[in-house]
Amino acid sequence: MDRRFAIAVVLSFLTLFIFQVWFAPKASRKVIPVGSDTTHVVPGTTELNPIEGTTAPPGAAMAESSNAVFPRSETGESVFAHNTQLDMSFTTLGGRLASCSLKDYKAKDGTLVGLMKGTGELDVLLESGKEFINLDNVVFSHHESTGPSGEQVITFEATGANGVRVTKTYTVPSSGYVMRMDVAIAGNPSIDQYRLVWEHGLPMVEDPKQDRMASGTVVMAGKDVTTLHPSAFRKASTREVTGNVRWAGVRNKYFIAALVPPPETASRVIGTGNLVAQETGVELVMPLQNGSGNHSIQVYLGPLDYTMMKPLGLGLEHAVNLGYKFVRPLSQLLLVCMEWLYKFVPNFGIVIIIISVLAKVAFYPLTRSSIRSMRALQHLQPKMEELRTKYKKDPARMQKEMMALYKEYKVNPMGGCWPMLVQMPVFIALYAVLANCIELRQAPFFGWINDLSIPDVAFRVGTFPIHILPVIMFLTTILQQRLTPITDPRQKMMGYMMPVMMLFIFYSFPAGLNLYWTMNNILTVAQQWNIHREAEREKMMVVAT
Repeated sequence: MDRRFAIAVVLSFLTLFIFQVWFAPKASRKVIPVGSDTTHVVPGTTELNPIEGTTAPPGAAMAESSNAVFPRSETGESVFAHNTQLDMSFTTLGGRLASCSLKDYKAKDGTLVGLMKGTGELDVLLESGKEFINLDNVVFSHHESTGPSGEQVITFEATGANGVRVTKTYTVPSSGYVMRMDVAIAGNPSIDQYRLVWEHGLPMVEDPKQDRMASGTVVMAGKDVTTLHPSAFRKASTREVTGNVRWAGVRNKYFIAALVPPPETASRVIGTGNLVAQETGVELVMPLQNGSGNHSIQVYLGPLDYTMMKPLGLGLEHAVNLGYKFVRPLSQLLLVCMEWLYKFVPNFGIVIIIISVLAKVAFYPLTRSSIRSMRALQHLQPKMEELRTKYKKDPARMQKEMMALYKEYKVNPMGGCWPMLVQMPVFIALYAVLANCIELRQAPFFGWINDLSIPDVAFRVGTFPIHILPVIMFLTTILQQRLTPITDPRQKMMGYMMPVMMLFIFYSFPAGLNLYWTMNNILTVAQQWNIHREAEREKMMVVAT
């Protein structure tokens, strides 16, 4: 395989991977557009009122509500809850979550990271045939108690005029990011099901570009994880995901609010979105029998931390983007290695350098074989060009003669490519870990590199940021190209273009990823220089004998 094809393979893999990770919408096992009608009936009126973020089933006509009339208000009372990780407040309007802050995580301005956009969430939307009953401004009574293990228990209850009772009980443990939410509904057989709604997504607290690309509604149904970014709602304001729902929620780059229903109870999730507002929401559809039901739902409000989520046994670790399924085991292993190294070297920048060195050492035999095969092919280029010219009108004969030439000089035409392809899963896994894992969030390296999860900004020219690591990566890529002479003029343009393309692609990447790639280039240059020296020594020994 000649150098041009090898470069094309690498660039193709890189381009495809970047497109899939950053731009391509994630497909699910079954995603059904529900529609764009957001008109609902408010009980006790004949007026059709728009309720943002909820929608009727397809084809359902709106009718005047004949269901329960609840006491409503524009103001409510706040109820507060705390543990070692969370600061929360609830409101008696709808018995909803009104605010949630994470004590262990801070935003850029030094304030605690919040998971709310200023409005109540965990709302209950009742469905009765073709009608919807929204409870977001229904006045709930409440009382507080203490659980057997010291949990804070807050119970909200509302009763409609015809006896419909809705009870929402929040149990907040003394520590951790998971609280239990018990929802009990009874009193009206015509109520078919209800939706547990998180309407407004999560606020953006990181680099705006990165948060926008990662934000969306995320659902795990069966073994499939579906992510619906705002772009998924370009043609319709709702999308439906069906299957055995394990959990559903909304996320940004590093945090998630997820609802985990009891096993085998939920089979539908409605994703809602607004492309203009760049916002998505989620509605978990829960079944009722004869208008009654009691469900215990786990609510996770916290970081997308794989090692923290895995022991919970809820399957939420699958929300962490560790790459394609075929590289996830590698990504998990790399993440474990990084966290283990961090115990001894408490600087993730140095950990990345160590990982880079270990990867290069592990793949040195493959790299050596690849470089030697490419050198051998370069030496054969004049003879190969002669065969192309001689048999240009007879492709079959030309191929036969080429194979004979490879056999005569003991050159494997695939020798320069296969070693690179074998390493691609590891590179992809490293990319996924370094680009997405919360461990690098606000992790400093040295000097101007004070956050490995965002691009390094040394200074600005006007409003244009100057990132140093991508420039170093660019220069080392040029040096790497220089150490592999190109004798075929047709390949020179690709050799010149590759460093420029890499600079363009990597310029706005997180510093951690650029640090790895830069170290990889530096180590590759060192390996090439050493391999070339070995080849020259071997050549001199052959001449001497």
